[in-house]
Amino acid sequence: MRLIGLRVQNYLSIVDSEEIRIEPFQALVGENNAGKSNLLKAIQVFLTSGAAGVNEANFYNNAEKIIITASFGGLSKYEKNRLRPYLIGDKLVLEKQLQLQQEDPKTGKIKINNQYHGYVAKPKDWWLSVESVIEHTGSNRPKWDEIAKEHGLLDYVTDDSGHVNKSSYETGIKKLLIEKEDIEFEEPTLGITQALGIQPALLVELPIFRILPAITDFSDEIDKRASQTNFRLLMGDLADRIIKYDPRYLQIEESIKQMRFLLNEPLTGEEREKGQERLGILKIVESKLKEIISHIMPSVCGIRINVEIEAIKDIFSRGVSILVNDGTFTEVLLKGHGMQRCVVFGLIQALILNQRGQLIDTTENIKDENGKDNRRIILGIEEPELYIHPQMQRLIYSLLRDFASSDQIIFSTHSPAFIDVAKYESIGVVRKDSVMIGTKVKQCTTGVLDEENERKTFQFISSFGLEQNKLFFAKKVVLVEGKEDVIALIATGRKLELFREFPEEIGYTIISTGSKQEFPKYEKLLNAFSIPFVLFHELDGEPESTINQHILSLLNGNKYVSVPNRLEDAVGHKDHFRKEYDAAMFFQKPENISVQFKNIVKELFT
Repeated sequence: MRLIGLRVQNYLSIVDSEEIRIEPFQALVGENNAGKSNLLKAIQVFLTSGAAGVNEANFYNNAEKIIITASFGGLSKYEKNRLRPYLIGDKLVLEKQLQLQQEDPKTGKIKINNQYHGYVAKPKDWWLSVESVIEHTGSNRPKWDEIAKEHGLLDYVTDDSGHVNKSSYETGIKKLLIEKEDIEFEEPTLGITQALGIQPALLVELPIFRILPAITDFSDEIDKRASQTNFRLLMGDLADRIIKYDPRYLQIEESIKQMRFLLNEPLTGEEREKGQERLGILKIVESKLKEIISHIMPSVCGIRINVEIEAIKDIFSRGVSILVNDGTFTEVLLKGHGMQRCVVFGLIQALILNQRGQLIDTTENIKDENGKDNRRIILGIEEPELYIHPQMQRLIYSLLRDFASSDQIIFSTHSPAFIDVAKYESIGVVRKDSVMIGTKVKQCTTGVLDEENERKTFQFISSFGLEQNKLFFAKKVVLVEGKEDVIALIATGRKLELFREFPEEIGYTIISTGSKQEFPKYEKLLNAFSIPFVLFHELDGEPESTINQHILSLLNGNKYVSVPNRLEDAVGHKDHFRKEYDAAMFFQKPENISVQFKNIVKELFT
C-alpha cells in the first residue's frame, strides 16, 4: 500500500490544496515559504494517532476544521481482503478531521478533537453484518445461533465455550470477510463514525511515515538521548525488518520475556512456571517504600514497582550508537553534519538491500504478494541536498529513487540535482500566490510530451547535465537556442544595468534548449506547470517555416521576442559564432553590443 493522493484543508498556509497526486518518488519544488514543508507535516499529522501535535496556531481559520484526505493504492492481496469493506474500487480513501474545542474549564487549555472517517460498504447479504442482522430481524437481541446455523456460519462465529453471541458473531464475520473472496458488497458510503471502528486498528494497516527535517543541527536527529527522532525510528524499522529472521531471534524474545517476569508481578490471570517468579528483593524494597511513604501519607496502603521492558524494535531505536572509522572510531554524533546525513542515507540503503533480500543471507523476508508483508515506509525529506557535497548529490538522488521502488519518498528540494525533467510527472511545483489563496501544487500527468520522441530526448539530456532541471525552480524562464545566446543576453543585461551579475536577480532564468527544434517540448512543459516564459526566437530568415509557426502556436499567451535572422546578424557580427569562446570574446567588449540588440534585451527582460 502506498499514498497516491492527498488533499489538505485549513492547515497552516494551506487553505485548500485541492487533490494532489502523489507518486512513489515525489518531488516538491518551490520558493521558500510556499508551503512545501507544510504538505509533509500534513502527511505526518494524518498518519499519526491523536491530535499529532496540532495546536490552535496550526488552523488557518480557527472556526473551521482541519481536513486531511488521503488516498492509498497499490494494495497487496492481503490488504485488499482485509480492507475490502472500505475500498472504493482498488483505493482506500480516508479523511482525518481535527477541530478546536472550547477551553477545558479544569486546565484552561483548548482541546483538539480528532476523528478518522472512511468509506464503508456493507455486504449485500444481511447475515454478514451485525448491523444488518439487527435491522433485518427488528430486534436488538436476535437469535445469533439460529441465524449462524441457517447460513452455515457456525465454524466462524462460535466462541471457545461453544456459544454464539453478538461479540463472537461480529468477530467471526470479520474473519470470514477476509478469507472469502466471492462476497459481494454494496456501494461504499462515507461513514459517520470513525473508520475501521477504532483509530489504532486503522493506523496499523497504513504505511509508516518518517520525516527527516531540514534542521540547523542534524546531530539532534541522531543524539542517543533523543529516543523518538526519525533517525532512531528508522533504525528501529531496520531492526524490525531483519533481526527476526536470525535463528537465534527467539533467544532474545525469551530473554526479554524472562526479564519481564523477574522484574514484575504477574498480570491478572497470568500463570508462570517455576523459576519465573519475581525477584524477592523487589518485594522487600516495595515494603520498605510503603512503610516510609505511609508514615508521611497514612492513606497509602501499598506500593508496587513496575518495570517497563522494551520490545526489540524499541531497543534498537533508543539504545544503539553508531561509531564510524574515518581514521579513528568515534561516535557519528561527533562527526560533521555531512557525515551524519550520509549515515542516515546509508541506513536507507540498508533498508533497500533488505527489501531485495541482499542485506542478509536469506530470502525469508521477501514475502509472497498474497501474504502480509512489511508495512511500507513513506520517507519525507526536507532538502536532501543539505550538508551533501555537490558531487555526491546525484548519488544520493539515485539512492532515494531506489528506496521508492519498494517504499515511498516524498521530498522538498531547492537543488536541480534532485529532480529529473524527464520524470516530469513526479514533480510538483508548490506556490503561494497570496495568503488568501494559500498553498497550491501544480502538476501534470504523463502525456504532455510526445513520449516516444520528446521524453526520450529529455532522458538522454538529463543523464549528462542539470541545466534543464533549473526550469522548475524559475519564476520566469527565458528560452534560447544555445550557449552563445546565454552569453549575449547576460553580457547585454549587465551593460544595460538590468541586473548586476545574473538575470535571477530580477526573477528570470535563462535555459538553453540546444536547438530551435527543442523549443516545443520546453513550451509544453512550461505551459503544463503554468511557469511563465519568454522566447528569444531567431527566425533564420524563414518566419513562415513549419518549425517557426509550431513554436509560435505553443506560446499560450507567453511573450516572445524575435530577430529576423540569426543572433550574429542582430549584434552586427559578420561571421557565425563557431563556439562559446568566440561569443565570450565578442561580448567582452561592451562597444560590440549594438543598439538594436540592446533594445531586444530590454524587451526580453521587461
